Amino acid sequence: MCADVPAAGGAREALPQDCRTETLGVAFFDLSRIVAWSSSDEDIRIAVFLQKFYQLAAEHVEEAGGRIAKFMGDAGLAVFPPERMEDGVFALAELARRARDCGQEAGFDVYLNTNVHVGPVLSGSFGPPGSERFDVIGKTVNIAARLGRRGLTLSPQAFRCLSPEGREHFKKIKPPMTYRMRS
Repeated sequence: MCADVPAAGGAREALPQDCRTETLGVAFFDLSRIVAWSSSDEDIRIAVFLQKFYQLAAEHVEEAGGRIAKFMGDAGLAVFPPERMEDGVFALAELARRARDCGQEAGFDVYLNTNVHVGPVLSGSFGPPGSERFDVIGKTVNIAARLGRRGLTLSPQAFRCLSPEGREHFKKIKPPMTYRMRS
């Protein structure tokens, strides 16, 4: 349990029984251009496409040893153990290609933007009683969310998890320093 985690004001809060601190790769992914087509198309058509996208994302993430923490409309949050980061990064790159193809088949012009960072998180089953779900919380999550580049962007910490061969697929972007997959 993550007991002994001080809350604001020094008080201790009850946290989930399975809460723990661990180092994970955290990936935010988000479909671009969704606003343009989601405001002009039928909701059912968009829902069918998003359901296919969710399935693709889960397949790619899980096959690479990762886990989907959540989907939020056209976006998602996935985590990977550090020793599987290279598999995860290239699975996310393939997901971007497949999502684009799937979107084009459905008549949507979409791109997947993904930010990846590695660091310590609190993980566990968070939420109100009866509605708990696996989630990750912490600065690492916030850093991944704020990388803010287009395409597949890695923090230096995520980049260092790649093999020399894997690193060859990325170019350095600065400031702030990140690594973007070469086109």
